[in-house]
Amino acid sequence: MTRDETKLLSIGDVRAETGLTADVVRVWERRYGFPIPVRMPSGHRRYHLDDLRRLKLMAEAVAQGHRPALVVRSDDASLKQMILPDGNQRVDELFEAVLAMDTDQIRALLHKYLGQLGWRLFLVQAVSPLLDRVGIAWADNAIGAHHEHLLSEVLEDFLRKLRQEFHILPGRGKVLLCTLPGERHRLGLLMAALAYAAYGARTELLGVDLPLNSIAQAAKILKVDRVAVNLSVQFTGEPVRRMLMELKNRLPPDCKLLIGGKGAARTRRVEGVGRTLELELS
Repeated sequence: MTRDETKLLSIGDVRAETGLTADVVRVWERRYGFPIPVRMPSGHRRYHLDDLRRLKLMAEAVAQGHRPALVVRSDDASLKQMILPDGNQRVDELFEAVLAMDTDQIRALLHKYLGQLGWRLFLVQAVSPLLDRVGIAWADNAIGAHHEHLLSEVLEDFLRKLRQEFHILPGRGKVLLCTLPGERHRLGLLMAALAYAAYGARTELLGVDLPLNSIAQAAKILKVDRVAVNLSVQFTGEPVRRMLMELKNRLPPDCKLLIGGKGAARTRRVEGVGRTLELELS
């Protein structure tokens, strides 16, 4: 049975569906032999729909910290085993509420688990694995985009309100939080903002997908002493390092540049750029 050549996706479509950058998809193609694109007469790459589901699973597995070389060799069952949390009752209950699109229940469970765990463990043991669970279900076509978007909106609202409950403490500084051009993962940024607020820093949240000049100008106007850039696990590699170097050069000399998020550990060090890993701040 031949594949349907009429239903092909552009690299932009793949990026929008998986969160993978064009550079990552092309590196996987070159280094691991997957995905195999169709070459159009124009020279542009196009991708099959049935490759998209596997790319979603691979993206989620890499987001869990598994190496692409292992991920690309694994079958779908092994990929799901890498991703799905094991025996997490909190995540199971939250996921059922997401399936039912019961926003009241999602909020009630978030409040309950926050009270049980405190903000740091709440993020690590409930929010982060819930996002993984939803991600694998979405990749497996077990839920729709409406489930994922609903959860994102509820979580964003919850994390913003929670951040406002913390007080600024003397000597903890002022931090600007944002993501680089092309990075659109907002929830990781909000989790980082919550960590800084809990630390006692004054937090200025600029948002996602920002031009480097805009970040630098905002840092100068707001007179922050730190700019914290959140990197998702797919947003790594030399293009990201070059942007970080350029941003560092644009910032005032007394303003530190820090990177955090799951992608920070997978980004080669840049001179003058610090790291904050796993919500540990200093």
